[in-house]
Amino acid sequence: MLGQQPHTITGLYVAVGASDAVGVGARRPRREAWPRLVHRQAFGRQTRFVNLGESGATVASALRDQVPGAERLGPDVVTVWLVVNDVVGGVPVDGYEAHLHELVGRLRRGGASRVLVGNCPYLDRLPAYLVGRAAGWLPEPDEANRTVDGYNAAIGTVVVRHDATLVDLRTAGLAARRAGLEPALFAADGFHPSTAGHRALARAFAAALRT
Repeated sequence: MLGQQPHTITGLYVAVGASDAVGVGARRPRREAWPRLVHRQAFGRQTRFVNLGESGATVASALRDQVPGAERLGPDVVTVWLVVNDVVGGVPVDGYEAHLHELVGRLRRGGASRVLVGNCPYLDRLPAYLVGRAAGWLPEPDEANRTVDGYNAAIGTVVVRHDATLVDLRTAGLAARRAGLEPALFAADGFHPSTAGHRALARAFAAALRT
């Protein structure tokens, strides 16, 4: 269960992200999107919540379209999960890292006391990946995972540079895989998190928030 202990933050929590942030894949997107679960179950009741996530967002587009709004709001906590669309879109890792560096740096300069950044779980068991692999237009799992490792190394570098908090979704995903729980985390579209997946994401972010 989330939110078993009260949190001292009573200001503003802002979510920056992509389609998962707005609840795509959940049965009830507005209520079950993982940032909404984090807000409801890991913060005090006085904490306000603004979700700036946009479907299809990449780090570059969020830097343009979401970060200015976050800067105007001056949040106390920001969650950022922006990596899967960049991986799928083939954005070069060095370009991704440069944009993420600017994004997290601007959020920190904007006064956010905590910025939590999720890394990328391995995507080689996603149903959408398996379909593409069977068709021959996606790389072998080992190569796909090495690509994810490259993005995660960039995320780790940015997190350390800006004294942000890493949310290790790669490790959480592997734990779910070993426990046989991973298939339940995928929505029917084979790409987005299911309701259970949104809950798992919220657990990971909430746990990082409490550290």
